[in-house]
Amino acid sequence: MGVVTVLALGLLGEGGATEVASAAPSTTAETTASEPSAQRGLRFAPAAKTVEAYGYDGYVYFDSAVWMAAYGEGYEFWAKRDKASAPVTLTKTVIRGDERTTTKAPAAIVDGLNGFKKGLTVKVVDAKGNVLITRTRSLCLGESDRQRVEPTGHTEPVYPSFCGGSWFTKSSVFGIEQGWAAMLDTFFELKTARKNLRMTVTISDPVADFLGLPADGRSVSQRVKVVDECEMWECAEVGRELMGEPAEGFSTLAEGEPSAQDERRQAHSGSTHTGHGDAAESTHRTNLFTLGDEGQEHGGDHPALGQEGSKPSNKKPAKETLPDLVSVPAWQIGTEKDGRVTRLTFNAHEWNAGPGPLVVEGFRRGSSETMDAYQFFYRDGKEIGSTKTGTMEYHAAPEHDHWHFLDFALYELVKPDGSLVTTSGKQSWCLAPTDPVDLTVPGATWRPEATGLDSTCGDRSALWLREVLPVGWGDTYSQYQTQAFNLAGVRNGTYQIRITVNPNGNLHERTKSNNVSLRTVVIGGKPGARTVQVPRYEGVDTEVPIDGRW
Repeated sequence: MGVVTVLALGLLGEGGATEVASAAPSTTAETTASEPSAQRGLRFAPAAKTVEAYGYDGYVYFDSAVWMAAYGEGYEFWAKRDKASAPVTLTKTVIRGDERTTTKAPAAIVDGLNGFKKGLTVKVVDAKGNVLITRTRSLCLGESDRQRVEPTGHTEPVYPSFCGGSWFTKSSVFGIEQGWAAMLDTFFELKTARKNLRMTVTISDPVADFLGLPADGRSVSQRVKVVDECEMWECAEVGRELMGEPAEGFSTLAEGEPSAQDERRQAHSGSTHTGHGDAAESTHRTNLFTLGDEGQEHGGDHPALGQEGSKPSNKKPAKETLPDLVSVPAWQIGTEKDGRVTRLTFNAHEWNAGPGPLVVEGFRRGSSETMDAYQFFYRDGKEIGSTKTGTMEYHAAPEHDHWHFLDFALYELVKPDGSLVTTSGKQSWCLAPTDPVDLTVPGATWRPEATGLDSTCGDRSALWLREVLPVGWGDTYSQYQTQAFNLAGVRNGTYQIRITVNPNGNLHERTKSNNVSLRTVVIGGKPGARTVQVPRYEGVDTEVPIDGRW
């Protein structure tokens, strides 16, 4: 793996890192990485005794080669909160066949929605045992890289491939399936010229106690072989991926260069997808609308594919097959100046509370750049009906070059009495799951990246496309440029950003009672220097990063 991959993975697995003072070598009992465990439960998986790190321009970039495996039983973690300002409760469920045992984690080891607070420590020493760096961060037992360690258990991963969420995330789920291992986040960089190093990864005692790790199996140590990147790759290419003077800590891409994840999210000019979702790539195709199998409310593997389609009709769909579209209040609100024009920028988010997925497919009208859109309905993973619901149009602008579904949402700036001031230029959407909101609602899809959304936006030649919001997930758009609110002629004062999902009622859903959200803003300043103040929402300031990160 080259430094480019290392850097991208470092960004995707960032977690919450904090510096701690270097100390004498740890007295925690260490096991070698090649020593397998015959016990049932969570254990470090056997791994290479020697791993590679990558040297470039005086820095060493550490890859991750440490795995936590679930032998003989599965581990499922639910992080939940009632509202943004409420504390998060974290539970562990041990799954042994049909038996499930749930335990609540002590509040002291819970890092919000991000996993276990200060649960993972990485220490690097030189050949003489001198400590070069000690780094502690949150422990997420649900990273994106998974591998099997036993021939039993699920044939594919079940749980989400990340921890965390936004200010409006109500619950997240992570875990390790029985017979699987998850790579731990030990990606970081260190300024050193030394080549003979040793890296030790340790799970903190409070977290290890809760997870049931044995006292002699809480740490793993590996020799580190430093490889010169310029001997393996074109040195100029490596340099382009790095910022001028990287600091000790997480790897970063060159200024202005999007990460691989950002590139997959970028779909619009003036309106950008943001969040966790990965709607463009999938290495495993499953039934798009259910990951459940018998006896499981969430997750699962290998549902049936290749079903026969249904005939569209105007018959009212069954309630249990419908989505519930919910509008979330605007956040990350600010101003931008474009010449003499000042605009009010914001993030907008709409999500699906279920129990049915929102599935909209477009079928092209001959050679025109318009598609007829149909909403599809599913029961137990099988398509049972569809109805015409609107249109999709192709947007030819260079920054777009894809298809949009019309009339999904409406963004307005209104006065406190509800009277309209101005409307966003955003008129159409390419729907995709970017952020989890509540992964514990019935029917929630835990791994939308496994649902085959490669046709989501399409290109000019597309005959058909599909846009989906799985249950538990939403789509976040950042509104700026012409899709933000133009403040020309808007007087200083108090206003509200009104976000309405399904404004024309074209989409079938369980209820429309939660389709509108309002967020108060106070606009001030003078022409050319407009300002905005955003009062707290439910007691929290959503205009700052959550737990130190967006």
